[in-house]
Amino acid sequence: MKISASTKIADIIKANKASIDAIASVAKPLERLKNPILRKVMASRVTLAEASKMSGASMQNIADALAPLGFIFEDKDTDASAPTAQKRPIWLDNANSNETIFFDVRPVIENGADPLKEILHRFKEVEAGKIFCIINSFVPTPLIHLLKQEKAEDSFVEMVAGNVFHTYFLKKKKANSAVAQAAHHEKVIMDDEAGFQAACNKYTESKRKEIDVRHLEMPGPMHAILNELENLPEDAALFVHHKRVPVYLLEELADKNFETHIYNIGEGNVKMLLYKTKN
Repeated sequence: MKISASTKIADIIKANKASIDAIASVAKPLERLKNPILRKVMASRVTLAEASKMSGASMQNIADALAPLGFIFEDKDTDASAPTAQKRPIWLDNANSNETIFFDVRPVIENGADPLKEILHRFKEVEAGKIFCIINSFVPTPLIHLLKQEKAEDSFVEMVAGNVFHTYFLKKKKANSAVAQAAHHEKVIMDDEAGFQAACNKYTESKRKEIDVRHLEMPGPMHAILNELENLPEDAALFVHHKRVPVYLLEELADKNFETHIYNIGEGNVKMLLYKTKN
Protein backbone atom coordinates (compact mmCIF):
# COMPACT_ATOMS: atom_id res chain seq x y z
CA MET A 1 0.00 0.00 0.00
CA LYS A 2 1.28 3.46 -0.91
CA ILE A 3 1.02 6.01 1.87
CA SER A 4 1.98 9.66 2.40
CA ALA A 5 2.09 12.29 5.12
CA SER A 6 -1.62 12.94 4.55
CA THR A 7 -2.68 9.29 5.01
CA LYS A 8 -4.96 8.73 8.01
CA ILE A 9 -3.74 6.24 10.60
CA ALA A 10 -7.11 4.50 10.38
CA ASP A 11 -6.49 3.62 6.71
CA ILE A 12 -3.09 2.14 7.56
CA ILE A 13 -4.51 0.04 10.39
CA LYS A 14 -7.33 -1.15 8.14
CA ALA A 15 -4.74 -2.37 5.63
CA ASN A 16 -2.58 -4.11 8.24
CA LYS A 17 -3.33 -4.33 11.97
CA ALA A 18 0.34 -4.99 12.68
CA SER A 19 0.86 -1.30 11.92
CA ILE A 20 -0.57 -0.48 15.37
CA ASP A 21 2.50 -1.86 17.13
CA ALA A 22 4.80 -0.50 14.42
CA ILE A 23 3.60 3.09 14.77
CA ALA A 24 3.38 2.83 18.56
CA SER A 25 7.04 1.78 18.70
CA VAL A 26 8.22 5.01 17.05
CA ALA A 27 7.65 7.34 20.03
CA LYS A 28 6.07 7.23 23.48
CA PRO A 29 3.12 9.58 22.69
CA LEU A 30 2.07 7.15 19.94
CA GLU A 31 1.83 4.21 22.35
CA ARG A 32 -1.76 5.28 23.04
CA LEU A 33 -2.65 3.60 19.73
CA LYS A 34 -2.41 0.28 21.58
CA ASN A 35 -5.41 1.33 23.65
CA PRO A 36 -8.58 0.33 21.68
CA ILE A 37 -10.63 3.30 22.88
CA LEU A 38 -7.91 5.89 22.38
CA ARG A 39 -7.08 4.31 19.03
CA LYS A 40 -10.68 4.84 17.96
CA VAL A 41 -10.38 8.50 18.88
CA MET A 42 -7.01 9.10 17.22
CA ALA A 43 -6.91 6.91 14.15
CA SER A 44 -9.81 8.38 12.19
CA ARG A 45 -8.73 11.97 12.88
CA VAL A 46 -4.92 11.93 12.77
CA THR A 47 -2.72 11.77 9.67
CA LEU A 48 0.86 10.55 9.71
CA ALA A 49 2.01 14.16 9.50
CA GLU A 50 -0.05 15.04 12.58
CA ALA A 51 1.22 11.93 14.38
CA SER A 52 4.74 13.11 13.63
CA LYS A 53 3.98 16.53 15.10
CA MET A 54 2.34 15.06 18.20
CA SER A 55 5.18 12.65 18.92
CA GLY A 56 8.25 14.61 17.83
CA ALA A 57 9.29 11.70 15.59
CA SER A 58 10.37 12.36 12.02
CA MET A 59 8.46 11.11 9.01
CA GLN A 60 11.52 9.01 8.18
CA ASN A 61 11.18 7.22 11.55
CA ILE A 62 7.56 6.40 10.78
CA ALA A 63 8.37 5.32 7.22
CA ASP A 64 11.11 2.98 8.50
CA ALA A 65 8.73 1.41 11.03
CA LEU A 66 6.06 0.72 8.40
CA ALA A 67 8.34 -0.40 5.55
CA PRO A 68 8.71 -4.03 6.79
CA LEU A 69 4.91 -4.34 6.61
CA GLY A 70 4.89 -3.48 2.92
CA PHE A 71 3.92 0.17 3.16
CA ILE A 72 5.57 2.35 0.52
CA PHE A 73 6.03 5.93 1.65
CA GLU A 74 5.73 8.23 -1.35
CA ASP A 75 7.12 11.36 0.30
CA LYS A 76 9.32 9.99 3.06
CA ASP A 77 11.83 12.80 2.56
CA THR A 78 9.23 15.19 3.96
CA ASP A 79 9.97 15.92 7.60
CA ALA A 80 6.67 16.77 9.27
CA SER A 81 7.91 16.49 12.83
CA ALA A 82 7.83 20.27 13.05
CA PRO A 83 4.71 22.32 12.43
CA THR A 84 4.29 23.58 8.89
CA ALA A 85 5.97 26.96 8.71
CA GLN A 86 3.33 29.60 9.19
CA LYS A 87 3.45 33.30 9.75
CA ARG A 88 3.13 34.23 13.38
CA PRO A 89 -0.29 35.78 14.01
CA ILE A 90 -0.55 39.51 14.61
CA TRP A 91 -1.86 38.99 18.15
CA LEU A 92 1.35 37.12 19.03
CA ASP A 93 3.77 39.48 17.27
CA ASN A 94 2.18 42.52 18.89
CA ALA A 95 2.02 41.03 22.39
CA ASN A 96 4.10 42.55 25.17
CA SER A 97 6.27 40.18 27.21
CA ASN A 98 4.04 40.65 30.25
CA GLU A 99 1.00 39.47 28.29
CA THR A 100 2.23 35.87 27.97
CA ILE A 101 2.11 33.28 30.75
CA PHE A 102 4.35 30.23 30.21
CA PHE A 103 3.86 26.73 31.61
CA ASP A 104 6.48 24.04 30.94
CA VAL A 105 4.67 20.70 31.25
CA ARG A 106 7.68 18.52 30.40
CA PRO A 107 8.74 17.90 34.03
CA VAL A 108 5.16 16.96 34.92
CA ILE A 109 4.93 14.41 32.10
CA GLU A 110 8.40 13.03 32.83
CA ASN A 111 7.24 12.31 36.40
CA GLY A 112 4.37 10.24 35.01
CA ALA A 113 1.61 12.71 35.86
CA ASP A 114 -1.14 14.17 33.68
CA PRO A 115 -0.76 17.97 33.43
CA LEU A 116 -4.29 18.60 32.09
CA LYS A 117 -5.87 19.70 35.36
CA GLU A 118 -3.07 22.17 36.08
CA ILE A 119 -3.22 23.44 32.49
CA LEU A 120 -6.96 24.11 32.77
CA HIS A 121 -6.49 25.77 36.17
CA ARG A 122 -3.74 28.05 34.92
CA PHE A 123 -5.61 28.90 31.73
CA LYS A 124 -8.64 29.84 33.80
CA GLU A 125 -6.48 32.31 35.74
CA VAL A 126 -5.19 33.99 32.58
CA GLU A 127 -6.73 37.41 32.04
CA ALA A 128 -9.00 37.91 29.04
CA GLY A 129 -7.02 39.03 26.00
CA LYS A 130 -3.72 37.69 27.39
CA ILE A 131 -1.66 34.77 26.05
CA PHE A 132 -1.01 31.36 27.62
CA CYS A 133 1.90 29.27 26.31
CA ILE A 134 2.42 25.54 26.88
CA ILE A 135 6.00 24.30 26.53
CA ASN A 136 6.12 20.65 25.53
CA SER A 137 8.19 18.08 23.64
CA PHE A 138 5.37 17.44 21.15
CA VAL A 139 2.37 19.25 19.68
CA PRO A 140 -0.60 18.79 22.08
CA THR A 141 -3.26 18.39 19.38
CA PRO A 142 -6.13 17.21 21.66
CA LEU A 143 -5.45 20.09 24.07
CA ILE A 144 -5.59 22.61 21.22
CA HIS A 145 -9.03 21.36 20.25
CA LEU A 146 -10.23 21.41 23.85
CA LEU A 147 -9.12 24.95 24.68
CA LYS A 148 -10.39 26.32 21.38
CA GLN A 149 -13.77 24.79 22.18
CA GLU A 150 -13.61 26.57 25.49
CA LYS A 151 -12.17 30.10 25.84
CA ALA A 152 -9.25 30.32 23.45
CA GLU A 153 -9.79 32.77 20.61
CA ASP A 154 -6.91 31.34 18.58
CA SER A 155 -3.78 29.19 18.89
CA PHE A 156 -0.36 28.99 17.27
CA VAL A 157 2.39 26.36 17.46
CA GLU A 158 6.08 26.85 16.78
CA MET A 159 9.12 24.65 17.24
CA VAL A 160 11.77 26.69 19.03
CA ALA A 161 14.55 24.07 19.26
CA GLY A 162 14.80 20.37 18.53
CA ASN A 163 11.74 18.74 20.07
CA VAL A 164 10.69 21.81 22.05
CA PHE A 165 7.33 23.21 21.03
CA HIS A 166 5.63 26.37 22.20
CA THR A 167 1.84 26.29 21.83
CA TYR A 168 0.29 29.72 22.31
CA PHE A 169 -3.36 30.32 23.19
CA LEU A 170 -5.01 33.72 22.98
CA LYS A 171 -7.71 33.91 25.64
CA LYS A 172 -10.99 35.38 24.47
CA LYS A 173 -11.81 38.85 25.60
CA LYS A 174 -14.84 39.28 27.79
CA ALA A 175 -17.88 38.93 25.63
CA ASN A 176 -20.85 41.21 25.57
CA SER A 177 -24.16 39.78 26.72
CA ALA A 178 -25.23 38.66 23.24
CA VAL A 179 -21.95 36.83 22.63
CA ALA A 180 -22.02 35.32 26.11
CA GLN A 181 -25.51 34.00 25.49
CA ALA A 182 -24.40 32.46 22.21
CA ALA A 183 -21.36 30.91 23.90
CA HIS A 184 -23.71 29.15 26.29
CA HIS A 185 -24.72 26.93 23.38
CA GLU A 186 -21.21 25.67 22.63
CA LYS A 187 -20.78 21.93 22.88
CA VAL A 188 -18.36 21.98 25.83
CA ILE A 189 -19.10 24.32 28.72
CA MET A 190 -16.84 24.66 31.77
CA ASP A 191 -19.30 25.62 34.51
CA ASP A 192 -19.00 26.98 38.00
CA GLU A 193 -21.18 25.40 40.70
CA ALA A 194 -24.21 27.57 39.96
CA GLY A 195 -24.00 27.08 36.19
CA PHE A 196 -23.65 23.32 36.52
CA GLN A 197 -26.57 23.09 38.93
CA ALA A 198 -28.70 25.14 36.53
CA ALA A 199 -27.90 22.68 33.73
CA CYS A 200 -28.80 19.73 35.96
CA ASN A 201 -32.08 21.35 36.98
CA LYS A 202 -33.28 21.13 33.39
CA TYR A 203 -33.74 17.40 33.95
CA THR A 204 -35.82 15.72 36.63
CA GLU A 205 -34.25 12.93 38.63
CA SER A 206 -36.11 10.34 36.55
CA LYS A 207 -34.57 11.82 33.41
CA ARG A 208 -30.97 11.74 34.68
CA LYS A 209 -28.91 8.56 34.39
CA GLU A 210 -26.05 8.69 36.91
CA ILE A 211 -22.80 6.75 36.66
CA ASP A 212 -19.51 6.85 38.59
CA VAL A 213 -16.38 6.01 36.58
CA ARG A 214 -13.80 7.16 39.11
CA HIS A 215 -12.92 3.60 40.13
CA LEU A 216 -12.28 2.42 36.56
CA GLU A 217 -8.85 2.11 34.98
CA MET A 218 -8.24 3.67 31.55
CA PRO A 219 -9.89 3.26 29.10
CA GLY A 220 -12.78 2.08 31.27
CA PRO A 221 -14.26 5.54 31.97
CA MET A 222 -14.42 6.51 28.31
CA HIS A 223 -15.81 3.13 27.29
CA ALA A 224 -18.52 3.27 29.96
CA ILE A 225 -19.58 6.82 29.06
CA LEU A 226 -19.75 6.10 25.33
CA ASN A 227 -21.87 3.00 25.98
CA GLU A 228 -24.32 5.00 28.07
CA LEU A 229 -24.54 7.80 25.51
CA GLU A 230 -25.26 5.32 22.74
CA ASN A 231 -28.52 4.33 24.47
CA LEU A 232 -29.38 7.69 26.04
CA PRO A 233 -32.98 8.78 25.29
CA GLU A 234 -33.49 12.07 23.46
CA ASP A 235 -35.08 13.70 26.52
CA ALA A 236 -32.60 12.44 29.12
CA ALA A 237 -29.16 13.43 30.41
CA LEU A 238 -26.15 11.47 31.65
CA PHE A 239 -24.63 12.61 34.95
CA VAL A 240 -21.03 11.42 35.34
CA HIS A 241 -18.70 11.37 38.36
CA HIS A 242 -15.15 11.46 36.94
CA LYS A 243 -11.61 11.90 38.27
CA ARG A 244 -10.49 14.28 35.52
CA VAL A 245 -11.61 16.23 32.48
CA PRO A 246 -11.59 13.53 29.76
CA VAL A 247 -9.84 15.18 26.82
CA TYR A 248 -10.06 12.21 24.47
CA LEU A 249 -13.74 11.69 25.20
CA LEU A 250 -14.39 15.32 24.29
CA GLU A 251 -12.43 14.78 21.08
CA GLU A 252 -14.62 11.79 20.26
CA LEU A 253 -17.80 13.78 20.89
CA ALA A 254 -16.66 16.89 19.01
CA ASP A 255 -18.57 16.02 15.83
CA LYS A 256 -21.55 14.40 17.56
CA ASN A 257 -24.78 15.95 18.79
CA PHE A 258 -24.00 16.15 22.49
CA GLU A 259 -23.62 19.12 24.79
CA THR A 260 -21.27 18.62 27.74
CA HIS A 261 -21.27 20.62 30.97
CA ILE A 262 -18.19 20.18 33.17
CA TYR A 263 -17.76 21.25 36.78
CA ASN A 264 -14.18 20.70 37.95
CA ILE A 265 -14.56 20.71 41.74
CA GLY A 266 -11.08 19.64 42.77
CA GLU A 267 -8.49 16.87 42.80
CA GLY A 268 -10.11 13.66 41.57
CA ASN A 269 -13.60 15.17 41.56
CA VAL A 270 -15.11 16.26 38.24
CA LYS A 271 -18.84 16.31 37.52
CA MET A 272 -20.21 16.10 33.98
CA LEU A 273 -23.66 16.40 32.45
CA LEU A 274 -24.11 15.23 28.86
CA TYR A 275 -27.25 15.33 26.73
CA LYS A 276 -28.26 15.25 23.10
CA THR A 277 -28.83 18.45 21.14
CA LYS A 278 -30.65 19.14 17.93
CA ASN A 279 -28.68 19.26 14.68
